Amino acid sequence: ALESEVERLKGEVAQREVQLKYLRERRRVARIDQVVRTPDPGAPGGALTSFRFQEMGEEGTPAGPAQPFTILGDIAYFEALVVKFDDAFVERNDLLKGSSLLLLRRVFGEHQAPIDGFPIDSQGQRPAGYEPEPDDATPFHRDLWRRFWEYALEPEIAREAGVRAMHGEAPFMKLAPGRTYEISLRTSEGLLIRVLPEPVPPPQ
Repeated sequence: ALESEVERLKGEVAQREVQLKYLRERRRVARIDQVVRTPDPGAPGGALTSFRFQEMGEEGTPAGPAQPFTILGDIAYFEALVVKFDDAFVERNDLLKGSSLLLLRRVFGEHQAPIDGFPIDSQGQRPAGYEPEPDDATPFHRDLWRRFWEYALEPEIAREAGVRAMHGEAPFMKLAPGRTYEISLRTSEGLLIRVLPEPVPPPQ
């Protein structure tokens, strides 16, 4: 009986470690650096701004290859699809619904139409910025992304899935040379963009 109880407790500890790791990974973070502003009298806004977009994993290490972008002007819009779950799931760190989810749809400058923006994540699929999910989580979240607007437009379907809100967001920020920016998604809220307090060495 004692050995059985020990094994049960070990199983609970292992499950909790998986949950905590999963919840950490679902807080997506990206860094924007290497900002270069190039005057261009012929371009709308009179300038082009190039920068590097890098997904960041645990411990601030790069996750996947960096993506270079060049926009018209120096104001960058980051358009995203966000899924927010009911607060009760967030409060108890639910494995499936304990953290908001984020799909970064595209980035574009203030002098560009959104349709002319540059894609970041693939729509209808689990965002590549998330680590592989536990087997029991994958089908549920895959369905959320595949049927995003169906869930968003049908309150009853969203409520049954434990979803509090599903919608698009497009915060924007002025990009300046020499600055490093961080984009993140808080557990129960939306997309945040902030300037890091001091220059961060570029990921190697």
